[in-house]
Amino acid sequence: AKFVRGRFYDGWKRSILPAVAFDAKSTEFTLAGILDDANEEIAWWSRIQTPGPIYIEWGNGHKYYPDFIAVDSTGRHWVIEGKSDKEARTEEVIAKAVAARRWIRHVNDSGDFDETWRYLFVTESHLKQASSWGSLLAVAQS
Repeated sequence: AKFVRGRFYDGWKRSILPAVAFDAKSTEFTLAGILDDANEEIAWWSRIQTPGPIYIEWGNGHKYYPDFIAVDSTGRHWVIEGKSDKEARTEEVIAKAVAARRWIRHVNDSGDFDETWRYLFVTESHLKQASSWGSLLAVAQS
């Protein structure tokens, strides 16, 4: 079926939401498919709603809403962002990624949480090379 921006898609196995809307097929929708198909590797995932209560502050009080939170089978928590190759190089996107990595370091170093958090930034090129969660991690983190 043709992808429609903002349309709610259902039938997910691992999403904690019954239906989820996406802004982009080549990144967000594709990422959701990889997360949902990761049978042994992903326990659950959720699309972060924009605007909503889950965000990372960056710049002068701006709010960054990453695309997803996922928990893998080891209990590691992931904040995940997907961007087009073109957008990935913009100042704003880079600043948001820096803020997310800073937040991850703070959470992991604080001792206030039992779980470990990671940030995963993926582009269209990464997604084109990946066929699974494991291969996405290898491609995006290299």
